Amino acid sequence: MATSKRFETLLQLQQREGELSQVLGNLTKPPKWFHSEFLKSPKAVRLEAWLVEAIFGPGGEHIPHVECVSNTLLHVNKWDPEGDAEILICGRPYYQKDVSKLIMNLADYHRQLRLQSTGMGRATQSQPRLLGRD
Repeated sequence: MATSKRFETLLQLQQREGELSQVLGNLTKPPKWFHSEFLKSPKAVRLEAWLVEAIFGPGGEHIPHVECVSNTLLHVNKWDPEGDAEILICGRPYYQKDVSKLIMNLADYHRQLRLQSTGMGRATQSQPRLLGRD
């Protein structure tokens, strides 16, 4: 199994199988909204590895911005560029849910873009009509 690629984040986290996440590095200046209990129950989102860079930019350059705006910490476990990735979302449960939905919606969007670029998408289908209008 290949090692996990490290993505830039506000706080570097480490998680071993079956253990709680641990903060790596210097925690002298964590974000004001960060509480260590948020590490106890991260929400996991699994998707194709290529979507991580499609959503968060090359090398995950947009992850720190997403973390700041959403008051969550994101930890990406990416084993193989051709395989799957796991994103752990640490934060308040309702923020975890929002960020999870955001990631899944962006994943669907990027899958559609890929399908359209290969000519297999819905580009030839008619646009849906608005309800209540004829």
